Amino acid sequence: MSELHTQLSGGKRNFIFSLLFLAWLVDSLTLFGMNVAIIPISKELHLTQTQSGLVISSFWLSSALMTLLAGWASDKFGSRKIIVIAVFMISLFSLLTGMIGSFMAILAIRFILGLGDGGLPTGSGVAITEIFKKDVRARAKSMLLAAQLIGGVLALYLAGLIADTWGWRTMFYIIGGVGLIVTLLLFKFYNPPKLIKQQVAETSNGRPMKELYKSSFLWMLVVMYFCSSTVHWGFSSWLPSYLEQTRNLNLREVGSLAMIPQACGLIAAIITGFLIDKGLAGKEKIVVLIGAIVSGLCLYMMFNASSIQLAISFQSIFSIGDSAISMAILAIPLKYVSQKIIGSFLGMMYFASGMAGFIAPTAMGALIDGFGGSFQAAFFFLIGALVIVVICAVFYRIPSKNSSLIDHA
Repeated sequence: MSELHTQLSGGKRNFIFSLLFLAWLVDSLTLFGMNVAIIPISKELHLTQTQSGLVISSFWLSSALMTLLAGWASDKFGSRKIIVIAVFMISLFSLLTGMIGSFMAILAIRFILGLGDGGLPTGSGVAITEIFKKDVRARAKSMLLAAQLIGGVLALYLAGLIADTWGWRTMFYIIGGVGLIVTLLLFKFYNPPKLIKQQVAETSNGRPMKELYKSSFLWMLVVMYFCSSTVHWGFSSWLPSYLEQTRNLNLREVGSLAMIPQACGLIAAIITGFLIDKGLAGKEKIVVLIGAIVSGLCLYMMFNASSIQLAISFQSIFSIGDSAISMAILAIPLKYVSQKIIGSFLGMMYFASGMAGFIAPTAMGALIDGFGGSFQAAFFFLIGALVIVVICAVFYRIPSKNSSLIDHA
């Protein structure tokens, strides 16, 4: 089986990808905006640290569950329907988040919103294979990760500013309204090219899906991505609260300072994607190893930093390593996995990431409560996850050419 892309001009390709970029911006605004908004929400609703973690985690539970269905649906129907529906749900329920008045209500709203979020990354992974050839897919993926990080930078700054000025509810009304406009643009203009499937005689019909779930290649990547996502989502979820509670900052200061590490991560994602397509092609595990070691060291030093300036410096270096890890892990299936199963393969990886997003914030909240408000145990929890990433990276390898999982064309 080989896949031939339909003809698509450079201008049309860039326009389609720009719409996808906007979709990721909307998603990240509601995702990272909650990390700041949870501070005034917790005070208004009198939530414990564990309950605050559950509010963030409820989003990730449904997101993780949806990725599996979205992976199958993207393989079968293409990316357009999945992405349009996903952004509509994200936008609508972001708007509804501003209307809640109880702990159970916000849990329910965030859970449903997560269903939309679960469809976007997997659908976007398939979209990249529809729009771009193999030799530029890592760069394309790095740009979507950049969109997430740009949204994170904007969300952290604007969320603190808007919540401090007009209240946290206004923030979600604005995000939801912008998202609905983006949904209309996607519905009208987002039409990625279909792939022309060229059948080649082979005796292994049906093998890829059977081989997929028995593949150590898949499960090694799943474990690495689960652990790296535990670090990423756990850290990003609790960073604003950490700055507010342990460094005695107000909401505006939290938003302004928290965006600095996000900006460093943004730059690192773009550079890593470019390098993986060029000089580091085939050396993804080295990027993961270096990123995990640097991130772990910086987490430890950040917690023990004597000043806010040092803490932000270590956070920024951590974000560079964290982005490099995510970019390298996600580039592997985009560059090597067969087109026939790329959606299902990415669905498994994003399911792992979603479960990490579900577990990490709640686990950290429970650790913070359990240790009397100290963040120390929570930080060591994240460092332990990075140790597992290092171990997996050491043993990971691409399957041999006779594997039907791998497209060597």
